[in-house]
Amino acid sequence: MKTRLYMLRAALGLCAALALLLALAPQPSAAAMDSALATKDGDQYKLEDLSIYLLRNAGKDGLLAFLQEMVIYQEGLKQGLKPSDADVQKFIDTVMTPEVYNQFKQLFSESAVRQLVEYTLVNERYDQWLRDKIRKDNNLKVSEQEAKDYFLKNIDQFHLPEGVSLSIISVDNQTQAGKVLDRLKKGDKFGDIAAEVNMDEEMRAARGELGVYRKGDGLPKPLEDAAFKLQEGGHSDVIKGTNYHILYCAKRYPSVEPGFEEIRERLMSDMLEARIDPLYFDAMDELMGRELPRFNIQAELFRPDEGDLSAPRSKPAADSKPAGGSKPAGGGSKPKSGEKSGDKPKPKPEGNG
Repeated sequence: MKTRLYMLRAALGLCAALALLLALAPQPSAAAMDSALATKDGDQYKLEDLSIYLLRNAGKDGLLAFLQEMVIYQEGLKQGLKPSDADVQKFIDTVMTPEVYNQFKQLFSESAVRQLVEYTLVNERYDQWLRDKIRKDNNLKVSEQEAKDYFLKNIDQFHLPEGVSLSIISVDNQTQAGKVLDRLKKGDKFGDIAAEVNMDEEMRAARGELGVYRKGDGLPKPLEDAAFKLQEGGHSDVIKGTNYHILYCAKRYPSVEPGFEEIRERLMSDMLEARIDPLYFDAMDELMGRELPRFNIQAELFRPDEGDLSAPRSKPAADSKPAGGSKPAGGGSKPKSGEKSGDKPKPKPEGNG
């Protein structure tokens, strides 16, 4: 298991964590919280409305995650990892993008947005600093022979069958499925229709995108058979399961069978990171156990339980992280638990029996 720090980061999600960070960072005047976000039917929704909503959903874990980030930030400053103004500007120009930066400035002060960038940079640098320190202090290495032995022993992990990047529209009757096909024939975009008619709310929000599936990844057989007959940019006919489905293929991926030399450097790096991980989580646990209890929390509504501030945190067992996450470009990594080969985790089609 990961430490509670990283479970909280994952649970909050990028948008909520970002909004929480902005809400708690030194910034807005009262006027800033009155910034309008949206209007509908004469009603106006302000930044304060969004902040209350996100904080309500994040709850105690939200504040705890923020405090953990601040502990890392403070440690990073102690190690001299504060970015220069030029570093901050480079991040804004190349990662955040000026467009997003200016959109944030419409809601928050410039100093607040730049502070957010500084938090991000310092925490990333501290993470890498700590991992490098652990590697050097413990003389951790991976030899080429060790990597080759691992490759040969686990060779199936590095071979990927052919894959397709899929989207799906699922409806509950033949008539509606026929109407979807008619709209596709007229030139309507698959994603637009999926966002409108998919019976599953999650799939509507994702515009029907399932991500990359490779043969044997777990698609029900009728869907897999149809998917691998599609050409890029093509859609299937109606596929009858528990419900009625239409698939769209955005891209096809060939099977991948790399040799050791193709992945040697990446594999050695992954194996080294796997050896660093247990010591890294130990160090993070020690840091949080020492620093979190020092916070004097005034926000009673979001006060974490005492155990969350002081109890030891769980960590992965040695060698629990797969070392075989090395694949050629386009092939993806060997999936972690709950993921599909060659792509990020994705929602499953509903009711495709």
